[in-house]
Amino acid sequence: MRLSTVRKGIFRTRLPGLGECARVDMSAGDAAPYLERDMYVLLGFEPSFDQLPEQCADAKPASRPLWAEQS
Repeated sequence: MRLSTVRKGIFRTRLPGLGECARVDMSAGDAAPYLERDMYVLLGFEPSFDQLPEQCADAKPASRPLWAEQS
């Protein structure tokens, strides 16, 4: 039995120089963390681009660091 990995989109936004795009998980490989709409669709990410929640590019960043600080 072959298992297929589901590639996940997190949200859609507009970024300077990139335009309309989707923030994706790291399964996008070298294209992560942002994919243009056409590439998102071509690579078969889920949910569909239009179903992704929209987030403003100037949204507040995470309240905690994503990675532990190394001394």
